[in-house]
Amino acid sequence: MPDIFISPEETKIEPQDIPQESSDVPATPPKTETQRMGVPGHSHSRWSSFSLYPDDIDFETKASKEQIILMLRQHPVVNLKWIVTSILMLSGPTLLNLFGIFALLPAGFSLVITLSWYLVTSTYAIEGFLDWYFNVYFITDQRIVDVDFYNLINKRVSNAEIEKIEDVSYTTGGVIRTLLNYGDVFIQTAAEVSEFDFFAVPNPERAVKILDDLRSKV
Repeated sequence: MPDIFISPEETKIEPQDIPQESSDVPATPPKTETQRMGVPGHSHSRWSSFSLYPDDIDFETKASKEQIILMLRQHPVVNLKWIVTSILMLSGPTLLNLFGIFALLPAGFSLVITLSWYLVTSTYAIEGFLDWYFNVYFITDQRIVDVDFYNLINKRVSNAEIEKIEDVSYTTGGVIRTLLNYGDVFIQTAAEVSEFDFFAVPNPERAVKILDDLRSKV
């Protein structure tokens, strides 16, 4: 008969047996393409809005040993505004011709107006694309970098070290943002620039987790 006062043999739980909380930043940065391919969120595309350990991406003030962990742009859906507007603008000369406006103008004026209109439309579309493509946010192993692109000759680059980040939060709201999983990331720092705003970026929750992981390792 078993003695009820004898406790059963204790089962030891080794540290490696305890499930660890997964990190969004690998403990060892991937160095080869095979290793990078194993990281969820890695992308080969330069057009990507969310790319972990992006390929062949650089910025002017990047240090030689500094590694880009995450590159962010605004979600591609924000481009719909200028794309739709550009398409509507392209139909402008056709509508003027259908309503007989060009017939009221002196000869040759319709051609000048049409070419000028298409030039303005092209400029507007190119500006919309460049504004999306070159407004980039970087999270490196040392700092965060916010590149604000204004035009081909004017831009502003702000940065803050990881250890100076004091608070990170994000917001999502509305049906479209919820369905497409994008939102705004807000970063409070003790640096010269006290607040960084990453607007309309994909997967904001994961971006915040990556920043929290980096902060915990500082």
